[in-house]
Amino acid sequence: MISGSRRRLALAFTSSLVGAALMLLAQQAGQLRAGRNPLTHLRTRYWHDQLGYLSIAANANNGDLGLTEPVTLTGVNHYPRFYYTTVGAVARLFNLEIVTAWNLLSFTLQFLAVLSIGLVAVSLSRRWWAGFFAPLPFFTGTFAYLVTPGSWFTALESHAVLWGPWGVLFSNNGETAGLCVGIIAICATVWAWAHPRRTWVRATITIIAAASIGMLSSFQTYSFLTLTYTFAAIAAAAALILARKRAVLSAVTLLAVVVVFAVGPVLAERVGQLPTLVFGLLPFIPGIVLAIVQSKGLVAAAGAAAGVTAAPQLIWTVSGILQGDDFLTYRVASNHDLGVVSWQALVGAAVVLVALVGFGLIGFLVRDALTMSLTTGSIAAFVLLALNDVWGANAEPYRFWIDGFLVGGVLALLSGARLTGVLFVSSRRTAVSGRTRPSGPALALVSVWALVGVLWVAALPDWVNSLRDDYMQSAWDPQSSREIAIGSLAREATQSVHEGLLTTDGCIDNRTTKLLSGAPIANYHLGMAWPSNRAEIDSIMLARDAGALDPAAMLATDTRWVLTDSNCEPDWAAEYADILTPVATRDYTSSPTATGTADSSRNGTITLWRLNP
Repeated sequence: MISGSRRRLALAFTSSLVGAALMLLAQQAGQLRAGRNPLTHLRTRYWHDQLGYLSIAANANNGDLGLTEPVTLTGVNHYPRFYYTTVGAVARLFNLEIVTAWNLLSFTLQFLAVLSIGLVAVSLSRRWWAGFFAPLPFFTGTFAYLVTPGSWFTALESHAVLWGPWGVLFSNNGETAGLCVGIIAICATVWAWAHPRRTWVRATITIIAAASIGMLSSFQTYSFLTLTYTFAAIAAAAALILARKRAVLSAVTLLAVVVVFAVGPVLAERVGQLPTLVFGLLPFIPGIVLAIVQSKGLVAAAGAAAGVTAAPQLIWTVSGILQGDDFLTYRVASNHDLGVVSWQALVGAAVVLVALVGFGLIGFLVRDALTMSLTTGSIAAFVLLALNDVWGANAEPYRFWIDGFLVGGVLALLSGARLTGVLFVSSRRTAVSGRTRPSGPALALVSVWALVGVLWVAALPDWVNSLRDDYMQSAWDPQSSREIAIGSLAREATQSVHEGLLTTDGCIDNRTTKLLSGAPIANYHLGMAWPSNRAEIDSIMLARDAGALDPAAMLATDTRWVLTDSNCEPDWAAEYADILTPVATRDYTSSPTATGTADSSRNGTITLWRLNP
């Protein structure tokens, strides 16, 4: 016979597992409806950046772990690359296709993130069924459909957008992975501090969680900073809330906020973006110093662990800045008109902000330090990062808004679960004593849950619209006959004794050719890293886009190989017959379109050519 505690534990795991599975199914509903296998296809909406990241994974799959610009394998790459290298290593270790490893690793992290939320929500609320609600923060809409009917995102200035968490998770890139790892770290830390635990348990979990957050610096910059600010803000808020004499430190914290907004723009002009982002943590310093004292050094140890794991990527980036790396200079200068100071951003965040403020106020009424810390810290980090253009950092505020929206939603759910558990115990004790009338805080909690539920449902059409958006749900199949032909010939070129770079005609995507083969390609991603001989590579790319070859630039960059499709116009085989020598051919039976469908009537041949010296 199963004991009551074991039965409750089994039910808690069941609800959390079901919640995690439902999240993955809902996230991939559009792909499944289209009849695609989400593991084997690559989503093509906004996929240009993803193809750049996958270049790193393709190199790792080939055993190349160099710090070069990943497409040409020349120049220097300062972009965070650990996660993408891990994807390539997984593909190499288990003999998987790059796209399959990319999706599989991301799906696993998403599943574990939701599972963590569910288990901690059950622990906090003391209701086994709370795990079913764990996926909800991932499908919180921003009311974009009210701004533009039928839409699922709100376009702001330049290329800034506001959308729900599914919009940041569908790409399965380092940002997705970073947010999931951060959410797991948040859940573990909340669990460790929500109830009395042994000192070594709290210390171990807190330090590992902090080290995980630091490690995100080599995953993706925005998720790393979002989680760093959030953890720092929660720790500072908790210390101030628990302090007996908090008035002075609270005043100093508020003054530090004023200093950040006043001094930040001047500092940014003199020392740059990265130091200014570090400066933005200033308001949390008083609380963190107090937290170090209160925790007898545990918070300091956690900070040190985060610093150690963040150091490799930070040092590598700072070294590039100090050396005047042209790409890093360009990257900072390109961030403009990406702010979110608008009524759309405020309305879009309504579900999360109402939940955080509502639960925070109830936490204040019942004097629950954990709830107040989670809600106050989340709001502080969210607002500070989303307004970073106002105080000088100017580091794509809309990206921080999106990341903070998801993290804030998770913290709101955990805060509500915590209050449910606290007030449930109080209500049960009241019933035992003969008082059956609900307490004021309990009624307030029910009201907040109801209001948040109504808002969440009202915002749900955003997600539904994303499922109906064919462009959003488009995908690419790397295992089509044509892609296999392209990949095999590209690999054949780079395995030749001649080696050198490769380019393609205008009908073959040179970005996916890199992914399919790992071969060095005469192409690069402007916002990621720059190659050596960038001017000549630009000439090759411009000529290709115009339907031509640039032999002089090709010779200057050692671009010795060309891939062509027999269905492409102009016909390079005839036009450049005097400078190209055929090496090998592969026939294909269909040509996939951008939406992943195929036109079986367009059979053709891929040809590999060598540029004559």
